[in-house]
Amino acid sequence: MDIRFDPEKSRHPDQQNGLKVPYAKAHRGGGRWRWCGLMALILVPVIAFGWYALRDRVLLVAPAVLTHSPLVITSPRDARVVSVPQRAGERIAAGKPLFLLEDSALIADRKALKDILATLPAKGAQEQSESLIDTAQRRVANAQSSLTFQTGLANKFDAFRRQGEVPLTDLASIHVSQASARDQLSQSQENLLIQQREKLRAELAGPVVQRRQNLTRQLAQLEATIAELNIQAPQPGLLAKTYVQGGQRVSAGESLGVLVPANAPELHAYFSPKYVGKVAVGRIAEAHFSDGRSVLARIVAPPELTQKLPSQLAGPFDGNQAMLEVRLKPLEEIDLQHDVEGLPLEIRLRSPSALWGSWGDDAAEETSAQR
Repeated sequence: MDIRFDPEKSRHPDQQNGLKVPYAKAHRGGGRWRWCGLMALILVPVIAFGWYALRDRVLLVAPAVLTHSPLVITSPRDARVVSVPQRAGERIAAGKPLFLLEDSALIADRKALKDILATLPAKGAQEQSESLIDTAQRRVANAQSSLTFQTGLANKFDAFRRQGEVPLTDLASIHVSQASARDQLSQSQENLLIQQREKLRAELAGPVVQRRQNLTRQLAQLEATIAELNIQAPQPGLLAKTYVQGGQRVSAGESLGVLVPANAPELHAYFSPKYVGKVAVGRIAEAHFSDGRSVLARIVAPPELTQKLPSQLAGPFDGNQAMLEVRLKPLEEIDLQHDVEGLPLEIRLRSPSALWGSWGDDAAEETSAQR
């Protein structure tokens, strides 16, 4: 059975039992908007509080900076800046001069040492030693001649003695003279060896030689110190800043400029110590710049404990609180506009099973997926 309800009210809503009823006009939709606003006023704080309470379980966020591990160039000693050949912002090749310094005291000491070395004799006491050696050699030759003569004379007296022509006392006197000549030759040869040894000692460790060696060593050290004042780039990079100019006096250890090496940038993120088990080596993270651009990065080193945040990240009320410093390598190329030394950014670690506390088991899967 098909039953249809078609009351008269649906066909004539402004009539009641044949009489026309003048109803008032419908109100505006302001009540509906007020209801929506009231619901939003209730739900937005609830949602915001829920996100604040669960964001660390769903999304791990940490501040970070982009860095190339810049080198701060300092003055090795008190000196005067002669010139700065390179300008800030220029690309520098390895070995290029960065700062030319000068110390007038070092230059005066070098000139004095060279003057003293020029006044020292070239051979020192060698000439006297050579004269003594010549004298000793002549004595050896004379003693050798005397021994030869005495030996010949003794041989003749031996023959005369066998013939009975020479008395025994004369023969003994001749042999005594021969022995004396032999002793004189030995003494002359010993004296010659002593003079040769003295000459060698004078050449190796004589007072003049030692003086020359000491001055030469001092001059070499002074030259090395002066060469250190010609500061060169240890590696290619970008001269980010220069703090001095020509003619300025600088003290030892004073900063002259900053050289940013031309290597791939690193991201240094700073996590709370409670996440020490969640920042494992090999995990993939997202690096978000302030303009919305993001790149993928991988944790390449175990976290290290630090108590000092970079100046770009430290707030006015941030004390020396312990943080985990984590190094990341970008997996994508960063363009020149974002490759700025010290640029602050945000690191985000995501995990499909974050709500269950598993942050390190899927590192290998994410790495293989990225590859």
